[in-house]
Amino acid sequence: MGNVKIGVNAWSYPSGMNLPEMFSHAKRVGYELIEPVVDEQDLNMLNSPDFSRRWGEVRDLAQSAGLGIYTVATGLYWRFNMILSDQFERAAKVLEAEAKAANIVGAKVLLVVPGVAVPELSYEEHIERAKDALAKLSKVAEDYGVVIGVENVWNRIFASPLDMKRLLDELDPKVVGAYVDVGNTLPHSLPEHWIMTLKGRIVAMHAKDFLAEPGRCTFGIPLTGSVNWRSIKRLLDEVGYSGSLTAEVPPYPGDPFKAAEDAASSLRQIFK
Repeated sequence: MGNVKIGVNAWSYPSGMNLPEMFSHAKRVGYELIEPVVDEQDLNMLNSPDFSRRWGEVRDLAQSAGLGIYTVATGLYWRFNMILSDQFERAAKVLEAEAKAANIVGAKVLLVVPGVAVPELSYEEHIERAKDALAKLSKVAEDYGVVIGVENVWNRIFASPLDMKRLLDELDPKVVGAYVDVGNTLPHSLPEHWIMTLKGRIVAMHAKDFLAEPGRCTFGIPLTGSVNWRSIKRLLDEVGYSGSLTAEVPPYPGDPFKAAEDAASSLRQIFK
């Protein structure tokens, strides 16, 4: 599909779905990549043989299904806030688990949330603490041969691409880049501005839409919201982006597969 490889995040399927079924479906509807997720169970068995066994099975199942693994995600940084000193060590364990899993499955990029804002700290303190935390964590990522992808999320920090660029400019570009989520940029900014500002530093991307209308603000399947996907495709071509573009959409309550199918159909239409 052009220069990008289309993938799907495991969160796009119901929690608890068995991996062979998930991977088989993802391949059947046209995805090239799968993005597995590190959870708290992985943290608990990080130093046991069970961890390597679990992620070896993920690797083997993906290969059997004909899917690549380029990125590894997690939602644990929302629970373990790296900018708070009493939570940093736990956040570091999360990154170690991601990096170890990525090393086993052959992934290149880790999705990382750069802290969550708290009222006790100034905005400047948030940026400085995030920079210091990511500088320390980048040493772990480098040891495992993977790259940290700092995601733009609704964490009340780095709501502007200029803030994200400022952060990345102070970190090693060989180890830390931007994980741009197209839908997360709205309603406070435009995804086009993120792509233009961060060009050359984007290491992975999430694809979902966001409907930004009065009284109707919600995430959704690509082509169902306010994102100008034709403009996104044109800009990605212009900046020479050739990495992953991973659908991250919630499953529909009435069908475990339809949301992933609809996202795949939309992304094929956009990037045909």
